[in-house]
Amino acid sequence: MIKSLSLSLIALLLLICCYGQSKEDKILSKTLDELIPKRLTGIAPGCVVMVVKNDKIIYRKAFGLANTDQNIPMQADMLFRIGSMTKQYTAIAILQLVERGKLALQDSIQQYIKDFPSKGYTITIENLLTNTSGIKDYLSEISNPSKQKEAYTPKDGVDYIKDAPLNFRPGNNYRYSNSNFYLLGYIIEKVTGEPYEKYLQENVLNKADLKNTLYINPKNNIPNMPQGYSKFDGKIEKAVLQPIDILYSSGGLVSNVDDIYKWHQALYNYQLVSKNSLERATTPFRFADGALSEYGYGWFIKNLDGSKTIEHSGSTDGFQSDEIYLPGENVFVVSLFNCYEADMNWQLLTNDIAKVVLGKPLNDEVKVNEDILKSYVGTYEVNINSINHKLIVTFAGGRLSIEASNPDDRLPKVFLYAKSENEFYMKEAPLRFEFIRDTNGNFKIVTYNNRGKDAEWTKIN
Repeated sequence: MIKSLSLSLIALLLLICCYGQSKEDKILSKTLDELIPKRLTGIAPGCVVMVVKNDKIIYRKAFGLANTDQNIPMQADMLFRIGSMTKQYTAIAILQLVERGKLALQDSIQQYIKDFPSKGYTITIENLLTNTSGIKDYLSEISNPSKQKEAYTPKDGVDYIKDAPLNFRPGNNYRYSNSNFYLLGYIIEKVTGEPYEKYLQENVLNKADLKNTLYINPKNNIPNMPQGYSKFDGKIEKAVLQPIDILYSSGGLVSNVDDIYKWHQALYNYQLVSKNSLERATTPFRFADGALSEYGYGWFIKNLDGSKTIEHSGSTDGFQSDEIYLPGENVFVVSLFNCYEADMNWQLLTNDIAKVVLGKPLNDEVKVNEDILKSYVGTYEVNINSINHKLIVTFAGGRLSIEASNPDDRLPKVFLYAKSENEFYMKEAPLRFEFIRDTNGNFKIVTYNNRGKDAEWTKIN
């Protein structure tokens, strides 16, 4: 933080130079000044947003409150837990070790975690980086009461994860799992002989000159950090933060918008890894059948209305974060929120901020006649590998909801949002649903995931 008055004045002058140099930037600022507060009310008490275009900061503002009880306004330099955005820092640490010849992407993880069961397949370092290992997510898919502890060492965490069966054959599919990056943190410790926190600080954070990014130490109070909140059933309450030994290398960092942009600069100036390594990290994994995943090594690679994006978000108790980089237009957006909310509205806001910067229209949800929506209600079924899966579509309060009756399908009841009269999406995952009539005139659902068409579901009642 800048402490002297003279440096503060210099910083202020620099910001003034960055903001408002052009009529276009002034119009953009005015649009965002109206958009962000309007949408923030459904997301969090406060947030900080930064927009960079052509390597110039054109927007940097705080909104709302850092603490609702004390009525403390949010400040633009405040630190937030960034959750799963931590994964890209862990990925870069792994790629540094690859470049130094300390490990290889196709190495089996058993070379470094000797007692991790192979489960009949080779699970590689690359499988962990790309979420193609099939290893279940310890935060949402594994329940192991016999190995639960008040506090965890990294080895305790590995032991908690290691015996669960795989979701699929490694390399054959994609499924986001925090376990992958937890294991990568442990592998960093085994290869370097140093704690993850120490290696990351000395070889990654210091090398990028990040003064406001740190691995959370529960013994130290973090100054300049807003109160974290959670939103459930429309009510916002103070959050109980997840212990850092649970998040570890999958989500244990705090940062602010300034350092996150500084990190972005360090990456693309190749201060941390080579251009070749970074390009590999930000290229989607290709499956054996030629199809592409939407994930590289610690980043999602997606598309925003025709523009390629390299992005990642983070979600943990009390805080949520999001960044999106559009390399073709050289636009970088980061937004940080002091609340957890399950509706994914914070990601949609970040995307809409990027659309405003690019001059793209904002896509409001299509309004569909209620009689049409009600015609989609029912139970739909598909049989995959001799297992029956069911989707249940319901209507209430003017909108459709969908859920899976099989808990292994990991689809709790969520809202559907209309793209057209018969095409819908959900905010929680990259899944799309198309209602079409079969040859008998009955509705069926065609689902699409990030690899394309997924399945056809027949309506059974």
